[in-house]
Amino acid sequence: MKKTKSPLLFLVFSLIFVGLIFISISSLGEANSTIGDKFFFIKKQLFWLILGTISFYVTSKIKIDTIKKYSFVLYLVSILALVLVLIPGLGNEALGARRWLNLGFTSIQPSEILKLTSVIYFSYLFSKEEKRHIKNLIFYLGIPFILIIVEPNLSTAILVSAIVGSIYYLSGGDVLPLFGIVSVILLLSIPLIFLSPYRSARFKTFLEPQQNQEGSSYHSNQILLTLSSGGLFGKGFANSDQKYKFLPKISTDSILAVIGEEVGFIGLFAVLLIYLSLINYLLKFSQTIENPFQSLLVSGTACWIAYQSLINISAIAALIPLTGVPLPFISYGGSSLLTLFIAIGLVRNVEKNQKMLLYSKGDHSQNKKDDHHHRDPSHPSPRTNPSTKK
Repeated sequence: MKKTKSPLLFLVFSLIFVGLIFISISSLGEANSTIGDKFFFIKKQLFWLILGTISFYVTSKIKIDTIKKYSFVLYLVSILALVLVLIPGLGNEALGARRWLNLGFTSIQPSEILKLTSVIYFSYLFSKEEKRHIKNLIFYLGIPFILIIVEPNLSTAILVSAIVGSIYYLSGGDVLPLFGIVSVILLLSIPLIFLSPYRSARFKTFLEPQQNQEGSSYHSNQILLTLSSGGLFGKGFANSDQKYKFLPKISTDSILAVIGEEVGFIGLFAVLLIYLSLINYLLKFSQTIENPFQSLLVSGTACWIAYQSLINISAIAALIPLTGVPLPFISYGGSSLLTLFIAIGLVRNVEKNQKMLLYSKGDHSQNKKDDHHHRDPSHPSPRTNPSTKK
């Protein structure tokens, strides 16, 4: 059997490279006018990139069983951070929301940490057949869901719920109760949208984008204008007009629009192709893993990247209201980049463990004969590993 080279790192660092390029060329004017240092955003992103790379290296080397052992502790720490962010003085308030925890030297976003720890903990929880009940999903997800809603951050609460729900489904959990939970979340979202002035304004903007173009509809209309002005091949690198005067949140929420303006539909398609390739690889790789926890960990990471990308891209394309959810690996933001690096480090860790099993020295034919003695006959991930019978 020939060794096959994993595309994981190439795909991830391709996205990071795209992010660094467009953060550097799109944030110069904003950074200069708001902070006085035109390289402020790219320097901070490089700092988080270095920290993320170190975290990737550590998590790619640590024993997966250690992560599994302390998964609940990690999950509790992320919930504690969600509580602390709501305390005045600890949580930074901006536009009526408390989403950032002030550490003095920097700030972190606890909801980003929760995405990571949710993938880890629920992969562990639902890898055990006796724990694979809808009541455990409701109980362990309910508290952080409420805390994120209180921040308020409805889009992230729905995103985390979608990730956890997918892990539950992929583990072999009952589908009908899951549909019930999804229905309840959607029903709860309706009053949460209309009782919140800023959510209500975003929803009305989505329904009537041409109304109040200088107010609540300004951001979404400028995004569409930016995208459409790029055409098929774009205006060329650093030739965006919108980023200097008109487009808000250039390097975070709106960065995909800048990419579209400068490299056009062809460039956007290339970026989307990288995302699809990465998600496809992760899902296919998860199907080859016999260890239930590790299989769910990889597929959960795939769902995280897929759903978050889909939300950001859909908002940019005006298919859903603007949400503020960052584009994975590309948008400016330390908390998002760091947690994704850690997740990819864990995936890389699983990859290396699998290669050691596949390409270990010894009699492969004997391994095949003895294979049934080593497999776990009650593999709890029938939907992520089709070769396993339920």
